Amino acid sequence: MRTAANRASVNPLSAEEVVAVPPPRVRARGQKPMVAMSFRISRQDWERLHLLAITDGVSINTLTLRGLSKLFEERGLPGLVIGG
Repeated sequence: MRTAANRASVNPLSAEEVVAVPPPRVRARGQKPMVAMSFRISRQDWERLHLLAITDGVSINTLTLRGLSKLFEERGLPGLVIGG
């Protein structure tokens, strides 16, 4: 059976110490002008994408942004700003 003395030894912090804990930091993800993203792709498709990027002399990121921009434009929406 647990006694009051045993329970007190489980939590050695006083009420003042618990209140003195600083609040958690506000996360800053997605607050900067540029946001990093990642996605998964099969090794075979990555190799094809990599060769296309080399052939076009651009990065895979640029190819991806061009493709996403085209999807927006096909739906009648403004394309993405690439390279800005």
